[in-house]
Amino acid sequence: MKTPLRVVFDCNVYFQAFVSERGPAAALLAEAVSGSLALYVSEVVLGEVVDVLNRPHLAAKFRYDAQRVQAFADKLRQIATMIDNPPHVFEFPRDPDDAHYIDLAVAAKARLVVSRDEDLLSLRDTGTEAGRDLVARFPELTILTPPEALALVRNP
Repeated sequence: MKTPLRVVFDCNVYFQAFVSERGPAAALLAEAVSGSLALYVSEVVLGEVVDVLNRPHLAAKFRYDAQRVQAFADKLRQIATMIDNPPHVFEFPRDPDDAHYIDLAVAAKARLVVSRDEDLLSLRDTGTEAGRDLVARFPELTILTPPEALALVRNP
């Protein structure tokens, strides 16, 4: 069996997997459950996921309750490897709150950060200072959308 690809998902990917079992985010989470992907998470990321999912307007819109959120968080703790307090290694002036995803990926030696967040996706642009910095310092790290990541996993 080949070594699973190390990945970090951002909060949006977890949210999409939670609310839609048919989309690419849910398919990626299923790949992590099956062992095809090695998923990494931190308390900061898990806390953000739970916080977002517990927002009343989202729970009402997508019709779920706090018990389902807790079950999802418990599932993530079982399938993902927890990285405690990854060191802060990347400055991201465009969205400092998103830097922790890069920090986590570097600490986990992940090859992929999966996101739909425009700020994180902007790091793919080597025409920006932050994009050049990311590629220069962490050339093995790639940022992909869920459909792109799923295509990579299914067709390596």
